[in-house]
Amino acid sequence: MRRLLTALATVVVLLVPAGTAAAGTDDYPPTFPSSCNINAPQVAVGQRVHLVIEVASNSNVPEVGTVALTVSTVDARAARAARVAPRAVVWTRSVRYEGTPLEVVGPELPRGRYRVTMAFTPDNAELVGCRNAAVLRVGGGGGDDTGGVTEPGALPNTGGPHLWLLLAGLGLVVAGGGLAGGSRRTRLA
Repeated sequence: MRRLLTALATVVVLLVPAGTAAAGTDDYPPTFPSSCNINAPQVAVGQRVHLVIEVASNSNVPEVGTVALTVSTVDARAARAARVAPRAVVWTRSVRYEGTPLEVVGPELPRGRYRVTMAFTPDNAELVGCRNAAVLRVGGGGGDDTGGVTEPGALPNTGGPHLWLLLAGLGLVVAGGGLAGGSRRTRLA
């Protein structure tokens, strides 16, 4: 038993310094993930698409590189209007990204839903590239009278109920609670 413990201790003493020395000589530089953000607001038929793209990372490495943008059809109606096969690419562009949000003007598209994808390829090997996608609607269906164009910083209408419906529902809950409490008091008396 004593020989076994001595042999085990010798092996541990020989392996530990070798393991720490190997860990100190790392040939791989650290990499930082990046995140892509694409804003594709709804546009009216006959207007050009305006895309706003942004790349960010949690590092001091500047986000400089190339962004590949692609617009493809999502629904059959858009594919028929664009005279292409479903899920076909209708527009593509590569732009240079220099670390600040960038607005890219796209084509005029027929009515329908489209998928906009962006892929960032950094110049610096310390950054990891990223991808993102958004849905773009051309024409109708928004329910607003602005033609899909909103003011900068304005929140979109997500289709929630109107305020008066919420207040009416709250009033009904309070009235129901009062009736239930009132009927309970008469039973106990």
